Amino acid sequence: MPTAEFISVDETIELLDGPLSCFSEGFSAGLYALWLGSGISRERVVGLDGVLAKLLENLRLRITGTDCAHHRAFKDIVGLANLSDEEMAHIDLNQPVSSWPIHDVLIDRLWNKYSKVLGIEVQGQSFDYLLWDVLDFPTTFSVQKADAEHLAIAMLVLEGIVSDLATANWDGLLEAAMVELGRPNETFRVAVTGGDLHGPPGIGTLYKFHGCAKRAIENEVEYRPLLVAREAAITHWAQNQRFTQMREQLRALIARSRTLMIGLSGQDTNIQQLFGANGWVWNSVPVPLVFAAQDLSDGQKSILEGAYQGDYEANREKIRADATLPAFGKQLLLALLLTILFGKLAALAGLLTSPAVGVAGKQSLVEGLKSLQRAAAQAGNANRYECAQIIAGLIGRVSEQFLGGPGSAGRRPYIPLSSQPAHLMQQDPAIGFSGRAEAAAALGLIGLGLAANRWSVAVDDPEQPTSGALRLVASAAEARVFLAADDENINLLVASGAFDEEDADVVVMCSRKVTPRQQRSPSASWRTGKATARYISIRELVDDSATFDEVQIRFNNEVGL
Repeated sequence: MPTAEFISVDETIELLDGPLSCFSEGFSAGLYALWLGSGISRERVVGLDGVLAKLLENLRLRITGTDCAHHRAFKDIVGLANLSDEEMAHIDLNQPVSSWPIHDVLIDRLWNKYSKVLGIEVQGQSFDYLLWDVLDFPTTFSVQKADAEHLAIAMLVLEGIVSDLATANWDGLLEAAMVELGRPNETFRVAVTGGDLHGPPGIGTLYKFHGCAKRAIENEVEYRPLLVAREAAITHWAQNQRFTQMREQLRALIARSRTLMIGLSGQDTNIQQLFGANGWVWNSVPVPLVFAAQDLSDGQKSILEGAYQGDYEANREKIRADATLPAFGKQLLLALLLTILFGKLAALAGLLTSPAVGVAGKQSLVEGLKSLQRAAAQAGNANRYECAQIIAGLIGRVSEQFLGGPGSAGRRPYIPLSSQPAHLMQQDPAIGFSGRAEAAAALGLIGLGLAANRWSVAVDDPEQPTSGALRLVASAAEARVFLAADDENINLLVASGAFDEEDADVVVMCSRKVTPRQQRSPSASWRTGKATARYISIRELVDDSATFDEVQIRFNNEVGL
């Protein structure tokens, strides 16, 4: 298998469907809380790499002489990187840090020592001088742009899979992701102290136990002292009375939910102490503690030892193996998101009651959905941030079209397939009347056509109102596919300009009955060039067919490619 750094999204899905299926099923059921570290923000400008580079450059610019306080602090920070004499020769304080040949090496070696870096004191200045003044904290953290990881997490929260998140990061990237998804800025209930939990609940609770940049910038007096950055502050966090309630809340979270750690090395002693004697048994199913890592760090091993205590030494190799999920944040979170979305579609398709779609037919629909899932994962490997954006934009656009929304241009707000995990979604009596089961079946049938090489599948720009759910591409023709809950939604799609009824490249898959004026055009007319938009009633299709084979044949014929 490829390493956690280089594994692809589709290879990660194979892991989740195979050896890690037990974990995947537990995660899909909402059993895991996320614990997030700097690794998920590393590639953003305000991520840790950017923070360290900016800190070094700003500190360099403040140096006035070889014996000034800023120069001494700069030397102390560089000393933490353990550079060789040859590497030290490349340091030129007259040139920007970014131009140094050892820039990447320097940042990489300091990355896991951020608390030591920020713990360096500048003579005559406050303890947080490097963080607040030299780094220009209010400017550095005032504008946040989400990455693929943050968008995926936000969608998992909106889908009802993750409700609790604990993070050592100060940044506002998760909040920014919600804004990018068209959700209110306060969708999360953000807690820095226990008192922050006294307000109304949010769609998810975000425990920022090392402080919050946004809060510190907006309310410096109250929240700036709560930014935990220096090694000493991390060490004393466990005894700091201002965090007493937060510690209690986090211990309760650890005790009631399984834990998936992403981008968090576990090096901070206060995190290690929180997981001690948490009540979980090491061989529980699914595994209670999971780390997204190729190899466990010493800090992560320490967490496991504290969590399982008396059982750890004798079972440590098994415990460590079970706790290691070899995929880093971007790949893992996108793989989990796709697994959740297509798992919900499979659950919806399973609600069909037509005799033609029995157990075997439903399994075929699941296989068709998996074909679409694999295609989406493979397409997303080239640019994972773009992949997350397209997933969000496409679901927003398709959900709006399915429900008969206004269809205006631009990115549409993300609308979850369901705000509950699949097992609860299936128990919702309203689902049976929503038309979603038929829409899921339509996608499964499209996936079966993809698997049979009848057509390939692409997506258009979801910000354009004329884009459909998918674009089917065959050897001689293409078609934009729109999903509609009922006949009235079709009228709304036409009225909004999504398509014209004379558009020959349009196939509308309607969950319910289609009115006689929108009868399905035979596939032969498509080939003569005289076809107009074609309409397929999925409910009629499955109800009027005797077998699932007949469903497939009629579906393919009516698509007309």
